[in-house]
Amino acid sequence: MTSSPKTPRGNGKRARTDTPGPVGPGNPPLHTRFVPGVSGNPKGRPRKERSLIKLIEAELDAEIQITENGTAQRLSKREALAKRLVNNALKGDAKDVTALIRLIGSGSESQASGMDTVDPATVLAYLQRATAQGGGQ
Repeated sequence: MTSSPKTPRGNGKRARTDTPGPVGPGNPPLHTRFVPGVSGNPKGRPRKERSLIKLIEAELDAEIQITENGTAQRLSKREALAKRLVNNALKGDAKDVTALIRLIGSGSESQASGMDTVDPATVLAYLQRATAQGGGQ
């Protein structure tokens, strides 16, 4: 077995030769290959598209500061929305009462978390008693 003469290894880059090679598909001319400072992907990776549901969820999870009874509290917008819905239902707003009963009656979240569901008629009776006693704030 004959040993081949050792050639010095470079830094892994191919040496450019001034002799042009074949030019065609997949083999551009040497002077246009890998121009310094120019990206191979000029537009970059496209941004991830977010669905409307994801955008609404993110907005509902954002925190806001509310003042209740002279005290400042930080709540998520989701919690503030629930608080307003219940308070307006207690004041006697028919649309909010209906919405609250519908939400409580669906019970999808409460059943998934293992909580007991509340009968919508019980909630309606409670709201009627609370508004008759002046329980609205």
